[in-house]
Amino acid sequence: MIKKEKTVFITGAGRGVGMAMAKHFASLGYDLILNYRKDQGKSAAGLQQFLTSPEASQVSVRLAKADISEPRDIADMMKKLKQDGVDRIDHLILNAASAPFKPFSEMTRSDWKLLLNCNLVGNNCCVNEISPMMPPGGSICILSSMGSRRVLPNYPLGVIKSALESLVSYLEVELHPQDIRVNGICAGMVNTDMASYLQKMWTDLYQRYENSPRRWLIEPEEVANIAAFLISPQASALRGTTLVADLGVSLTA
Repeated sequence: MIKKEKTVFITGAGRGVGMAMAKHFASLGYDLILNYRKDQGKSAAGLQQFLTSPEASQVSVRLAKADISEPRDIADMMKKLKQDGVDRIDHLILNAASAPFKPFSEMTRSDWKLLLNCNLVGNNCCVNEISPMMPPGGSICILSSMGSRRVLPNYPLGVIKSALESLVSYLEVELHPQDIRVNGICAGMVNTDMASYLQKMWTDLYQRYENSPRRWLIEPEEVANIAAFLISPQASALRGTTLVADLGVSLTA
């Protein structure tokens, strides 16, 4: 492995797709700043385990605690990183997400606050804090899901993912003068620890997929591979694009 001398910042890096990205980027030689929300739970435990892994031993890895739904938390996190000597971040992966699973008719003001602050306001705050630290040639990758393009029951996050895909386009135009590329990944059903929960919520959908001859469950490492391509020079022609990675499931009715 040859170190790339570039730093990738990943939000929501403690589990699932975020952790898969951390492992993959480390194996490619990127230094890492890994965001997590709290010191207890699976995410914090996963990050501590990753710190002792062979992949992490070959690169610089910093942990950055902040609740992405709180702009003040984000500002404090970045202040601490700068005090610790971080003055450049080459690539930003916006992966953190949180949302209630319920019909829109049951959404409370608190539910809407969580939905908007974590997934839209917080992501934009991360961009505002980090983009001034990015050199020309830097990039931002935003994670979306198929709920942005099709109606999934009890999935309010879908409307926010639609907004994030629109934000990809707007940020690309806004940050183009700084030569920062912005792209997105709209992932299908990903094989994370949420899969069993979603299977109970979307029983009919899962049964239909399981009866299909097409493979339909994406591995987190596959999403990480796409993100690694998008931040690489090989993707220099891709700007303001959201790639759909769903194994072709959405091609048929």
